[in-house]
Amino acid sequence: MKIERIEARVEHIKPARASDAYAGQESLTFLRCRVTTVDGLCGEGVTGRFLAAEVAHLLNGGINAALVGADPLDHEAVAVMLTRQFNPRASTGVFVSAMSALDLALWDIKGKALGMPVARLVGGARTAVSAYATAGLPAFTEAELIAACQDALAAGFTGAKIIVGAAGRSIEEDARRVRAVRAAIGSAPLMLDANCAFTVAEAKRLASLLDDCDIAFFEEPLRGNDVPSLLELRRSTSMPLASGQMIQSMTWFRDVLTAGALDIVQPNAAFCGGISAMLRILALAEAHGVPVTGAGGFEAANLPVMAGHAHGGMLEVHGAHVALRARFATHPEFAQGKLHVPDVPGLGFSLLE
Repeated sequence: MKIERIEARVEHIKPARASDAYAGQESLTFLRCRVTTVDGLCGEGVTGRFLAAEVAHLLNGGINAALVGADPLDHEAVAVMLTRQFNPRASTGVFVSAMSALDLALWDIKGKALGMPVARLVGGARTAVSAYATAGLPAFTEAELIAACQDALAAGFTGAKIIVGAAGRSIEEDARRVRAVRAAIGSAPLMLDANCAFTVAEAKRLASLLDDCDIAFFEEPLRGNDVPSLLELRRSTSMPLASGQMIQSMTWFRDVLTAGALDIVQPNAAFCGGISAMLRILALAEAHGVPVTGAGGFEAANLPVMAGHAHGGMLEVHGAHVALRARFATHPEFAQGKLHVPDVPGLGFSLLE
């Protein structure tokens, strides 16, 4: 089996509603990568909005030229060869984003070639994964915020997540909104996500104001995901800390786990280097006794790992990605609070033309 060509394309998707976007004009930009073999098999992969045009240029240019004629089943050999050629000094950014989409596509081909779901190739630990909803977007009024979280729980999601540190709100305003949601949803799991918005002092302040709200986890609380700062924050609060959804460095995951700076790690195959990298991160997390939870969207791309690996955890279904999910021709089914692994060869999703 040989690779015939690699094609990458950037898509800009308009949110279903203006209030569904929270990261600016590029919030629903994504890149799709397609790898085709001479035998007619096709694998698909995805990555996110960061430097998407540059990532597409690398995939369509140098990586395509380097991989024509290579065996798509040898994804480890492919990664070593491309790293030597395009990333010899272990940078991140464009190269790791490109590798994320490419590696996903190669695993998709492997599953199709062997006639098995990738989740089974990974290990087949489970056939479905619990899912929570990122429902509380920054543009929502307090009433809309409450309704969105209630609707998510009524739909069967195992918990609801709220974005904080956005829309120019003060720490105290964020705390009031979170308290209003907690009062409305009772004891259901409630998470916070700051998207790296706060200093250590600001994050400590919000955590102290919400100390009695039983927050399931506080995601990306600090600017830059700085490991010593995360450790300082973790030592100051009983609120579980989570991060890692867009981290592209294996050494960051090693360092944050070794330091004991997080309660939950959140690798995302669409950003961290693909399924191959994510499996290594899950092994690190398992060795340190730290659970894994999905974040950053692209739940269909992450489901095979979270379902296949024994240390996999629940996945996020992002409220800002409604229009993105509409670009999928096939997508894992959400039912009874879980995303179910499709019983088809490959990753289990496909994108519309």
